[in-house]
Amino acid sequence: MSKQSNDLPVKHHYIPQFYLKGFSQDQEHLHVFDKKAETNESRFRYQTTQAIAYKKHFYTYETLDHSKETLEGMFSQIEGMAQKAIQQLSKGEQLDRELRSYLALFIVFLWIRVPHFKSETLGAHEELHEKMARMMFRVQPKKMMREWAEKEGKEMTDEEIDDLIDFATNPKRSKIKMNFSQNYWIKQMLQLGDDLYPYLAITDWQVIHAPKKYAFLTSDNPFMLRPTEKPHPFYGIGLLTPGVKKIVPLRSDLLLVMHEPSENPDLYHTDGTKDGFRKINEQIAWNADRVIFSPDLGKIQKIAKTKPELVRPRGKRYRVS
Repeated sequence: MSKQSNDLPVKHHYIPQFYLKGFSQDQEHLHVFDKKAETNESRFRYQTTQAIAYKKHFYTYETLDHSKETLEGMFSQIEGMAQKAIQQLSKGEQLDRELRSYLALFIVFLWIRVPHFKSETLGAHEELHEKMARMMFRVQPKKMMREWAEKEGKEMTDEEIDDLIDFATNPKRSKIKMNFSQNYWIKQMLQLGDDLYPYLAITDWQVIHAPKKYAFLTSDNPFMLRPTEKPHPFYGIGLLTPGVKKIVPLRSDLLLVMHEPSENPDLYHTDGTKDGFRKINEQIAWNADRVIFSPDLGKIQKIAKTKPELVRPRGKRYRVS
């Protein structure tokens, strides 16, 4: 029997509650900056962590017996272990292998479970399928197309076939849309998470501590890739690009930088600098898909005023060529 919809949680937080509370001064509220707000007055808000960073039924999927399930239980288990790991890091401690693995898994999902990554992934898949479909028509022999038309009870001239091919391959004349099911997205996300977290677990980890408790911002897209060299104009950067630093704020006073993989991965604690915090916060603001979260209003007000280019909507970032 299928589960009733009211048996399942409705509000699915794609940025976990415990994580957001780590950036709150009262463990309940955050200052919010909305890049896509219609008016300047509505760009700044002060909201509870329960009221932000969620979508209804975002992780609901259909099982083989056609019942409804969600990933909320799985995420809750991962978050519980990640919270323990972050608490130990905040004390300057090391992590055992199990906690390191759970924190790596948490960070991967913090990257790929958000709406931005979903839209980017499915957008790239849609572009790829569209290009493949148009290519199929481009290389299809006219003879096969004529035989197909005859089976459909139609007779087509060479000119009509040429026009059909042009229609199918010319994006100015036709539009191809792909509809991906929720189950397709859930499967892609889970497979990707399982593939990627072992890589993060074996990188060298640098834990940067801020002397002030409320130093860092976070966002609805908190996982960042920072190249140490100018990116290749064609290939760009990715998780496995040599030299790329993987950066994620863990709390308002704690930042994790993941370096290169190692046979004996290290974990070391360092103190940050005021200039370093400023640069990280600017990158967090720029990397945000739509919403920036801050412990205090002044931080995002200053960035919005002095670096307005960092708080503009960025549009799609994928490209299939």
